[in-house]
Amino acid sequence: MVQWSAAKRSAVEWIDANSVKMAEMSDALFAWAEPGLREYKSARLLIDYLLENGFDVEEGVSGMPTAFVANWGERGPVMGLFAEYDATPGHSQKAVAWEEPAVSHGPGFTDAHNMIGVASCVAAVGLKETATEHGLDVRIKLLGTPAEKLCVGKPYMARDGHFEGMDALLTWHPGGPTTVLGEVWPLAYKSMLFQFKVEKATGGTSGDVSYPGALDAAILMYNNVNFMKEHILALMRRGGSINEFMMTGGQCTVATPEFSQLVYCWRTRSLRDQEAITEVVERCADAAALVSSCSVEKRLITAVRTGLPNRALTDLMMGNLREIGPPRHTEEDEEFGRKIQKNLGIEPMEKTYDEILTEPEHAYDSFHPADDVNEFTWHAPSVRLYVSKSLAPVPGFRYPRWVVSALCGTGATHRMGETAAKVMMATALDLITVPELLEKAKAEFEERKRGHYEAPLVPEGVEPPVGLRWPEWVDRPGSEWWIPDQNT
Repeated sequence: MVQWSAAKRSAVEWIDANSVKMAEMSDALFAWAEPGLREYKSARLLIDYLLENGFDVEEGVSGMPTAFVANWGERGPVMGLFAEYDATPGHSQKAVAWEEPAVSHGPGFTDAHNMIGVASCVAAVGLKETATEHGLDVRIKLLGTPAEKLCVGKPYMARDGHFEGMDALLTWHPGGPTTVLGEVWPLAYKSMLFQFKVEKATGGTSGDVSYPGALDAAILMYNNVNFMKEHILALMRRGGSINEFMMTGGQCTVATPEFSQLVYCWRTRSLRDQEAITEVVERCADAAALVSSCSVEKRLITAVRTGLPNRALTDLMMGNLREIGPPRHTEEDEEFGRKIQKNLGIEPMEKTYDEILTEPEHAYDSFHPADDVNEFTWHAPSVRLYVSKSLAPVPGFRYPRWVVSALCGTGATHRMGETAAKVMMATALDLITVPELLEKAKAEFEERKRGHYEAPLVPEGVEPPVGLRWPEWVDRPGSEWWIPDQNT
């Protein structure tokens, strides 16, 4: 463990002094709940905060209106941080101790993206202030990466060179256990759009046969893929998964639809498995198009590499996490947790939150999510902190999803963000003030890359899918969710 320096003490004190501002910003994002590629107000809030605190900000990078890159400093190692700020459609929930959506069918948060970007931006400003106070040379790079739930933002930014030039990248995410991710990083991810159109030359009727429409093609593809799932080894034996989303079925109310769009996404442990699934899914699309007399256009939405761990940074950050400790909740936080437990028929606990630290080697024995955070790991030594906002586990019971969403707008998430910011700042200060720690991390990074390197998977010329029909707020005349409330 690196000695606890005066600069690190200043960093912790700075976060404590700015905790109210952090909470206010997180709660604003929670209220707006803007989904992927539509995070206009959320990105604006973070950008304005960085501008007000002396950062230079480039907005709208890589063709995404809500992506940005912020920089500060002229000398010293480049410390990277990142922001996410997208909500998840269908997870709307008020910050109350019972199930109550804020907007019927609307977006909300489960893993507190409303705090991920806020805590990182506050940590970036706090690191700048601490470095200035203690005369430390450092450059800070904050990457605003939209649409994490779609795994879209980071692959395009990585392809376009925005992840180059950092000496280390410190990332974090709300977690189940409070820990630092070790050797097991999220799965690789790929998604594609399949667009079916009725061929005019063969449409209509031919003798006694009436050709189906584009919606039939999408349904045929859905059935094809479902039948093939048990024959794809990457899904059956190696922990992969595949899902679909009907983007449009033609939206036709009378005649047979002439146009449909179906999105497929899959998660795999290797790029070889990723491409094996690609081949099968594309064949399923071709077969559906053939049978329905449609053409099919295949469009890449995104593709994410596997992750490259860094043990040197993991150990360093874990040391700072042990020193700072897990989130320490207030009595108000605890009382909110007790209300949730009481409403669920659970005997309320004195300590309602999970405040246990888990060592990296025990953190995620069966860790299977997909996340575009992997993209960072091929451009700089990277580390990922997890901080819990979860209620304490109850044997034989699983908290419903609305509980996770409700906590995103409460003190539990505020405390989580404070802890994350402190740990990231402390780790950055170690790397700045003890050069051999940074050199060790960089040497490991280069060694791991030599053994296995993966280049960006999104080809040049492919545009980010900003213009597709993703779920979003609409104005008619006030902001409303696109699915009407069925209870009114």
